[in-house]
Amino acid sequence: MKFVMPGDKVGYKEEFVLGEGVYEENGEIFAAVAGKIVVKDKVINVEPVKIIPEIEKGDVVLGRVIDVRNSIALIELSRKKGLDRDLKNTGLAALHISNVQNEYLKDLNSAIRYMDIVKARVIDEKSLKLSTKEKEMGVVKSICSVCKHEMLREGDELKCPNCGNVERRKLSSDYGKGKW
Repeated sequence: MKFVMPGDKVGYKEEFVLGEGVYEENGEIFAAVAGKIVVKDKVINVEPVKIIPEIEKGDVVLGRVIDVRNSIALIELSRKKGLDRDLKNTGLAALHISNVQNEYLKDLNSAIRYMDIVKARVIDEKSLKLSTKEKEMGVVKSICSVCKHEMLREGDELKCPNCGNVERRKLSSDYGKGKW
């Protein structure tokens, strides 16, 4: 059994029938969760591995975006709201494009980017799926994609005080306040 991370290619639509823990894009099958590939009767599944046992459905977590692939952002979790210490094990969680905001989102990079700090709600603790649809969920800290300075909020946009670059994100109502 092979261990895969969200966004890893696990096969092609011609080879397998889609099961649990996978999704298809342009004929290719990708892992939607971290776990082990299991194939039975041509059905491909990724059985999730629960990486952080102290995370439960409904929890609010904080993490850094470490990769944005296709329609999934991978977030390395660091803290859980209400826990006065770091999580005992850091783990990867998945934020699917459909769980970023209530409105249609064509491009995940227009809402979440590499190195953003994100506050999210756990919607599936087994596969560590997250959602930022609520007003208080979303990006709480971001850096400029041009010069790497911290971005400041101006209304619904972010502006770099160093180079003047303007970017958009799915912002948390707590952006830049240092609280979560």
